[in-house]
Amino acid sequence: MPKAGPRKKDHSSALENELKRARQNMDLAERAAHFGYWRMDLATQDYYWSAGMYRILDAPLSMKPDAEWIFSQVRPEDRATIDNAIAQAIRTRSPFSYRVYARNPAAKSQIVDTQGEVEVGPDGRVTSVLGVCHDVTTQVRAEEAREKAQKMYRVMAEEASDIIMLYEPDGQIVFASNALHATTGRTIEEISGDRFVALLHPGDRDEAMRKFQIRPKQGETVTIVYRTRHKDGHYIWVESKVRGVYAEKTGEFKNLVTVSRDVTDRKLHEIEMNAARERAELANRAKSTFLANMSHELRTPLNAIIGFAELMRRRMFGSLGHPRYDEYASLIHESGQLLLDLISDILDMAKIEAGKLELNLESVDLKEAVADCVRLVQQRADEGGVAISVAMEDTETPLVADRRAVKQVLLNLLSNAVKFTPSGGHVQVQAATKGDRVVVTVRDDGVGIPESEIARLGQPFEQVCADPMLAKAGSGLGLALVRALAEKHGGSLRIESHEGRGTTVSVELPLRARARASAA
Repeated sequence: MPKAGPRKKDHSSALENELKRARQNMDLAERAAHFGYWRMDLATQDYYWSAGMYRILDAPLSMKPDAEWIFSQVRPEDRATIDNAIAQAIRTRSPFSYRVYARNPAAKSQIVDTQGEVEVGPDGRVTSVLGVCHDVTTQVRAEEAREKAQKMYRVMAEEASDIIMLYEPDGQIVFASNALHATTGRTIEEISGDRFVALLHPGDRDEAMRKFQIRPKQGETVTIVYRTRHKDGHYIWVESKVRGVYAEKTGEFKNLVTVSRDVTDRKLHEIEMNAARERAELANRAKSTFLANMSHELRTPLNAIIGFAELMRRRMFGSLGHPRYDEYASLIHESGQLLLDLISDILDMAKIEAGKLELNLESVDLKEAVADCVRLVQQRADEGGVAISVAMEDTETPLVADRRAVKQVLLNLLSNAVKFTPSGGHVQVQAATKGDRVVVTVRDDGVGIPESEIARLGQPFEQVCADPMLAKAGSGLGLALVRALAEKHGGSLRIESHEGRGTTVSVELPLRARARASAA
């Protein structure tokens, strides 16, 4: 018969290899899951620790398993916990579990959970105890931190003056902060479902519900302002900001969060401000309309006064009989003309403000318009010892604008320049085209304007001249009219000045103002 020795040897070797692989796999599992196990033989009081157990205890592998050493590593009060759990398991033949905490704050495993079973022999007596220990330090600390954060957020939500609410996807309210009752006097049950709709102000209901039914995209906020009925019966204004909560990984919609606050005071203030602004605008329009409509009534008698004074001054029907009458006629004529100019400025500004000034657009020869206006102010310039020069580009490009408005702009700029330039000074008029626009500039070397006052110019009835004799000679509407007429054409006004060194005023107009005029 053949010998069986080698075959038995091969079988034994295979079993050893399989056992070795099993131990390696067990060790790998212990490392990955941070657990270890121990076994205590009750008859011999011998202990066994797995490699994972040594790692949890941070003990050297050369150390013999020792229960007393373990008790020295945990808090004193945990020893009774361990003894009671194991004694109860032996007595009742049931599983056991307990949690212990490391005595040393620097220990590798601070919190360890143990679950175990007892082994029962053929005679029904417990022979040994087996326990599996799991290092749960990371999980417990994370849970403690999460609970702490949740508690903090809960306190913040409860103490916040804003109403914080959390909704399920189906619209059910999961949470509402205390501010709900403090602000509205109501509970969650009183505003759930259709009850909330019934509490909305009829004037806000449709718009508010339309917005509430919008599910905000991730990162988007929907703001809703509406009135809701307080428990006491009156309405309050509420502003709600609505955001969606989405799963971080999948992007799935999870919840709806609203943060609402009572904005009644703010809304009432806004309503009052809007009403006051509307009243002011209405009064201003009424004033402008009244002045615009008074154009004929005011100008007609003034024109008659000026005309008759002119006839008397020229003695059209013979001598007045006394030299003083000639002087009075001249004063009447000059005063009437000044008053007519002031009233004309006021009425033109009123027309612009009332939107009743219509532009009569036509082709305007800018050179001719400048020449006409210079002739009109030339006598005043000569009397004041002020020289006027004109520098015009040699261009035939026509300007499409309101002829009367263009002349009014030029006359206002020239009259101001001559008035505020002392004897021996100089006024220059320049005009040049820039692309589809023309720039008219009037420059003088007169008294100038303080830099801090330039911003006031161009506003109705604003005067910044320090000389009272010069300041009282106008209404303060000249530059305001220039600005308004330029903007009516689609242009602009720019002022540059240095006190004691003169002023430069530039008006920029489009070469063709028709589209801009109709838009204005």
